[in-house]
Amino acid sequence: MIHTSPAPHRPRPTPIDPAALPRRALCVAVTSADALRSCRRALEIHTAREDAVRVLIVCDERTDPRPALLRDVRSLGIALGDLGASTELVARLKSEIAEFAPELVYGPTGLGTDLAQRATAAALASALVGGVERRVLLYPATADGASAEGPEGSERFENVSSRDVLELWRAAARTPALPQTTAVVSTWNKRDDVRVNLDGLRSQTLPFAEIVVVDNASNDGTAKMIAAEYPEVRLIVMPHSAYGACETFNIGFATSQTEYTAILDDDIVMPPDWLEKSTRRLHREPSTTAIVSTQVIEPQMPQSYKDSPLVNTERYMSTFRGCASLARADALAKAKYYDERLFIYGNERDLTCRLLNLGYRVLQYPGASVFHKTPFGIKMGKRSLYYHARNAWLSMLKYAPLSDLLRMPWLVFSNVVLRGSAKEAEGTVTDAVGTIGIGRSLRETPGAWLVVAKAAFSVLYNVPYCLKHRQPVRAPDFELPLS
Repeated sequence: MIHTSPAPHRPRPTPIDPAALPRRALCVAVTSADALRSCRRALEIHTAREDAVRVLIVCDERTDPRPALLRDVRSLGIALGDLGASTELVARLKSEIAEFAPELVYGPTGLGTDLAQRATAAALASALVGGVERRVLLYPATADGASAEGPEGSERFENVSSRDVLELWRAAARTPALPQTTAVVSTWNKRDDVRVNLDGLRSQTLPFAEIVVVDNASNDGTAKMIAAEYPEVRLIVMPHSAYGACETFNIGFATSQTEYTAILDDDIVMPPDWLEKSTRRLHREPSTTAIVSTQVIEPQMPQSYKDSPLVNTERYMSTFRGCASLARADALAKAKYYDERLFIYGNERDLTCRLLNLGYRVLQYPGASVFHKTPFGIKMGKRSLYYHARNAWLSMLKYAPLSDLLRMPWLVFSNVVLRGSAKEAEGTVTDAVGTIGIGRSLRETPGAWLVVAKAAFSVLYNVPYCLKHRQPVRAPDFELPLS
């Protein structure tokens, strides 16, 4: 499990000792009012001593002029209402800390109900851990203006080391009323993307109980980076790189010992509120809802698609976004996870068919979102085209009712081969992960029809396997991946 030893004991708040304060300090606060309310006395001490002190305001503020006490002030300029959904907060805090190189950091405990304070506290903890060891003074910032001062009129802080601040935050931020979640990430040769991803997973306002990364024998140093910089992650390294994503994800799913499992791509950037929002939404659903599939923003995604009611409305679906979804672990196990014969691509719809046959449903939930670095639509290239073309047929041979199977050749021709990019950009294509961009791939991939022919021969080879596992789906949520 992620915690091999008890979380560090949370220190009792104590008054500051001016003589013990380092001379180079960074004060991180949601607003300038928070900095003044919670750290005024400390800032006065630093100013009187002519220390190097900087105040970093996270949210965009229009108030001017600033109080004279706040001499060196920087603002990240994030709108207050967008803070919980910001995908850049950890990276920007890391950059500011590295640039200013403080010996002492003031930051919020984030133990109240205010989302902005909790998001800032979580992101700051993630930004501090693993770097240069610094002294950290945590102040109990609140959104209602309550004082952070002790009975003597001097501010009281929790005095911790940057190496402990993340575990202290994780221990304090757990919510017993909500189910715990294991994050499962499968990766191959995306070291830098995985680093940003793990920073986002670390900085959740509702912490993950465990983070599992299955590395498919990357040769770019991914595993070494994770072991050195993210020791709390359970890292599984495959013996070679010939395993498919379906198999590596299944290995991760099987390790989960929590009620929920997060299914995550390696190149997403997760905002601080993703797990909390997704958990609360799935928790409100009946036990027959197996998965909530959250909103995904991708490069080159047309604005018309982003604004489409089909994409932005809660509704039950016949598939889910495998790059960012939250699932009930027992439902995944009952459905026997991904079909490893698919290797990669199309596995989400295939799994959903089995969930539907078990009486489960999949909910599209646009209330939480992630940024996915892979461009909109299917990935261009022969490998992607082969597995998308092959796996759509394998899944439907197993699960589509006979009447739908008979319609598929015409639907492939009319709704995929002839469907243009403009139609897809309108946001009228209802499948979440299936065929968007496959027409373009057929037109632009060299030797595309030879690739399709190879996929067809593979389909014929796998017909006995599909018939052996055939179980037509009668659930009303089912639809073909070509609608």
